[in-house]
Amino acid sequence: MALRLLRATEAALGRAEELVAMVLVAALLVVVNLQIFARYLFHAPFIWPEEVSRLLLVWMTFIGGAALTRRGADLAVDTFIEMLPRLPKRLVLMLRDAVMVVVFVIICFEGFELAKAVNGMPLVATGLPTALLAWPVIIGAALTSFHCALRLIVEIADPRAEIPHTPKVLT
Repeated sequence: MALRLLRATEAALGRAEELVAMVLVAALLVVVNLQIFARYLFHAPFIWPEEVSRLLLVWMTFIGGAALTRRGADLAVDTFIEMLPRLPKRLVLMLRDAVMVVVFVIICFEGFELAKAVNGMPLVATGLPTALLAWPVIIGAALTSFHCALRLIVEIADPRAEIPHTPKVLT
């Protein structure tokens, strides 16, 4: 029952991550094109789109990275892992997920320290807090560690199940 609840939570989070990433891509498209039109058609560029584009890109990167991890499309060199028999492959993937959980929890804490350190500093053009560049690191790391922890829990809870979130091979 608890595993089912975790999977439902992961699915809902995943849909939210993907939706947020799509909205951020659309907003980035609008902001960048607005700057292009303002600069080349009206010869009067705005000051703020460069900062807003950077913010959107950073948020999109970390939220999108978490969504990719959920789908098993996180960056990996798995040539030798794919050659392993089922049990050693499962153990290596479990080790990978455990290491990823630890690393992303550390990133989460370090990102929080960064956000606290730059909290009072405004961005030059928009006046928005510089911490807005650190929060996507924290949120993305927390989401990624959640997805990796859930993969690890599923791998431990049901050793006979299909290996969850195995990266897709493109041919």
